[in-house]
Amino acid sequence: MADNPSLTDPDSIPVTFVNQVVGSGHLYGVVNLTFATARFTPAADGKVDPDLVISSRLRMDLVCAQQLRDALDGILAQNAKPEGPAH
Repeated sequence: MADNPSLTDPDSIPVTFVNQVVGSGHLYGVVNLTFATARFTPAADGKVDPDLVISSRLRMDLVCAQQLRDALDGILAQNAKPEGPAH
């Protein structure tokens, strides 16, 4: 891949909220991740029963998987730091 490829945003790619990784693996250098989203479907008895629905599948090469890991590590580290005193 080029050192500085151009990046475009066609505004037609939806954002998908996910709650859980329900599948992961790799085959021939391709990382596979399957995500699910919890739906809150009312049951006949009136209770709300959260059910998981597959909502996204990602496939990436190992370099992209390392970039994703590094980005997530940074985000998780930022959120693990205790907040300073309130003003």
